[in-house]
Order: sequence, then C-alpha cells, then structure tokens
Amino acid sequence: MCDKCGCGHASLTCPECGGGVILIDNRPICLSCGASPSLGDDPPEQEGHHHHHHDHEHTHVEGATSDELAKLRVLLPHWIEHNGEHAERFREWAGKAREMGLEEVARQIEKAVGQMMACNEALAAALEVLKGR
Repeated sequence: MCDKCGCGHASLTCPECGGGVILIDNRPICLSCGASPSLGDDPPEQEGHHHHHHDHEHTHVEGATSDELAKLRVLLPHWIEHNGEHAERFREWAGKAREMGLEEVARQIEKAVGQMMACNEALAAALEVLKGR
C-alpha cells in the first residue's frame, strides 16, 4: 500500500534520478528527468491511477514546481492523443446513429467531435507555449 495516500498501490521511484514516476497507459514516466525507466518485469496494473509522491523540496518556477511542469509536458500530449481516440469513436457512433435514422443524434455527436477537436487545438497551443519555456 502506498504510504503517502493509502490508495493500495505501491509508490514508484525512478531508479535513474530518484524522482517520482507516474504510469500513463502502464508506461512509467519520471516526472523529474523524463525517463521511462524499467520497473521490473511488468509495470504494476493501476487502472489509470497516477502517482506523484516526493519527499524532497521542489524547485519553483513562476508559481509552479519543476515537477508540475514536467508532469504537464507528459500529460498534454497524452490528453491530445486520448481525445483523438474519443473523437474517432464519436464519429463511428454518429454514423451508426445515422444508419438507425437518428439524424439529430448523429448531428449532436458530430458537434461533440468538433468541440473535441477545438479542445485538442487549445491543448496543442498550450503544449507549444510550454515547449518554449
């Protein structure tokens, strides 16, 4: 059990730098150095549970810790990809709704696809700003 939050999962530590590791799609990413360290045979199954535990001081950068910035650098591309996957499923179901004669349902789902793409454009713009830091 994690001694930091009591969630039942083991906290993960980067063997390269000692920083905190989160799992994104069961792939370990170090929030401190950005490495994808091997954590043994298989990363533990955590069903989307992401850890970010540290016992050390953080370096602050304009109101945010360097660990928070590193996490954003990992999360933004993940969110963009994940939203794209959702949009594709939305498109599929809009087509199915149309085949069932549910034209208004299809239009509303397609509207959601447009909003998802607008969301991704904003997230991509945020990522570009972050890359410039």
